[in-house]
Amino acid sequence: MKFHCLSNPTNETRDVVIITVPWTDSNIPLMAPAQLKPIVESAGMSCLATDLNAEIFAWTTTHSKVDNLLRFFFDEFLVDDVKVELFDLFKEVAEQILSWKPKIVGLSLFSYVSQSSAKWLAWFIKKIDPTVIIILGGAGCLPTFTGPSVYADDLISVGLVDYHIRGDGEHALYEFLKDNREYAGINSLEWRELSKDEMRSLPMPDYSEYYFDTYQKKVLPLTGSRGCVRKCTFCDYIANWKVFNWRTADDIYNEMQVQYQTYGIRYFKFQDSLTNGNMKEFVRLTEMLSAYNTANPDKSFRWSGYYIFREHNSKTEYEWEMVAESGADNLVVGIENLNQHIRYAIGKKFSNEAIDVHLAFAQKHKIRLQLLNIVGYVNETEDDINFIKQWLRDHTVYQDILHLQFGGTLGIFPNTWLERNWEKLGLERTSDSPQGWINREIDSTPEKRARWAQEISKLGTNLGYSVADNLDNHYILESMINDKI
Repeated sequence: MKFHCLSNPTNETRDVVIITVPWTDSNIPLMAPAQLKPIVESAGMSCLATDLNAEIFAWTTTHSKVDNLLRFFFDEFLVDDVKVELFDLFKEVAEQILSWKPKIVGLSLFSYVSQSSAKWLAWFIKKIDPTVIIILGGAGCLPTFTGPSVYADDLISVGLVDYHIRGDGEHALYEFLKDNREYAGINSLEWRELSKDEMRSLPMPDYSEYYFDTYQKKVLPLTGSRGCVRKCTFCDYIANWKVFNWRTADDIYNEMQVQYQTYGIRYFKFQDSLTNGNMKEFVRLTEMLSAYNTANPDKSFRWSGYYIFREHNSKTEYEWEMVAESGADNLVVGIENLNQHIRYAIGKKFSNEAIDVHLAFAQKHKIRLQLLNIVGYVNETEDDINFIKQWLRDHTVYQDILHLQFGGTLGIFPNTWLERNWEKLGLERTSDSPQGWINREIDSTPEKRARWAQEISKLGTNLGYSVADNLDNHYILESMINDKI
């Protein structure tokens, strides 16, 4: 199998090759290589930067043995009837990468699901040319940025990988290429967050070597901020990015215009943890996009991204009008729980009344909302689950705009408030899995929480809602896979 994104018919050379490592269920470009390409070039080196995941995602999802392939990508479990195909796949990728004669290969891991692929790919690259320097980066290198990287360190210790960059990679990669191997984040636990000024001065991502025919939809990713304004108890994000940094509305608007002129793409998907963290800049951006879309209805911009609900006020209706006119058509909202008291305990301080207000405005403006919910918080009981079920029955009027996700049960991860307050909360570990915990006081077990998630999802489907088939929860994922084999 040959890959268009790595093809080299004229035998060109590049000092550095940066690729996204499969697997992730994304059918839009992954932006890390595009973001890093101009960084490499500013260091005086040539670079091939492209998205390998897209072609392998397409290959995997259309394969007759897709279930067995996913077992490899998720758990590095090799089923006999796909061993040879996977061997040939990664050997071909390695050979195509090395056809560019790079000195350095950067492997960008979007999530932990990329770890199996990165290990195999590194092995083939080193087997063919042991002199090539391999660098790992991305969120998938380790479960949390602030803890030891067992995965990356193990690969370094056995010689499959040479370096690992932790956290914001732009400055670290530049320093690495300038032979400063002691820079924060390079094979170390400590790394330096980009400041607002540094973030705003980053060069625009370069997608010129992406193979856009691979994607079903013409969408470009875009980053308007890093960090988060919330401090949710279950989340380790704030342990990694302690400060919320944002780009200005003018910067974001300019990037959208330039990328449209370059690639002819008018749909953007924000990669931020939230698009409206800074409401002043967000409203200004929506006003600018609204004015442009009104003046250019045949060339209007559209966008999607993560959005947070706040308590409603006198400006809420205007904000939704601007969101609609700016081209938003799908917003992902981390509700986390439809029980107000649980949501408050998590750290999201907006009322159920506010949810109803936001839903009404979203419906008025025909904006689709994906509501993310975590089932089985540390103090969640059967009564709370029954409240959620009743909420679904009472809100069927919003079926046309709602896409619901209840498949993820609560996982407790390192460097979170929940993990630091483990004993205080009366929790006990039952396994190494993040979902492997119990609360004896309320009889909350992994099995019960998985059952709750399935019950709620089934009810939502039966009531006519769009409900996600969620594979994020490892406990449920394992059960589904085992049922199929």
